[in-house]
Amino acid sequence: MHCMNCNETIDSKAEICPKCGVRTFTVKNYCPECGSSVTANQALCVKCGTTLEAPKQTITSNYSYSPLLMGIASFFIPGLGQMIMGQVKKGLTLLIISIFLGIVTFGLAGFVLMIVATVDAVKIANKLQQGRAVEEWEFF
Repeated sequence: MHCMNCNETIDSKAEICPKCGVRTFTVKNYCPECGSSVTANQALCVKCGTTLEAPKQTITSNYSYSPLLMGIASFFIPGLGQMIMGQVKKGLTLLIISIFLGIVTFGLAGFVLMIVATVDAVKIANKLQQGRAVEEWEFF
């Protein structure tokens, strides 16, 4: 991979170029794949066809999360299963909304959200178990 600022060859997992100190995908002077010169408005390298946009944040895991355990975790504490699997922001959001709705509706809406969080945790754990990438805010 090439730095999009200085065209230095860098590791594909690097977040910051060690030569110029610029974070990857923040400047578009060079194609990260072939190193050819590009303009700031380009969305695609015309030489090699590589997209010049930052890749979406995805979660992949080497761990095999048990869908049953993630479902149980999210049943008792909505969002806990999501947080364990790496969807921390989504899990915290589910927890906060569940607490708020539980207080406002005397537990009724919180119970519904608890079931949604449980089903979501099971489905996301299944995807991760199959080795598929999951976005940070992906549901079901």
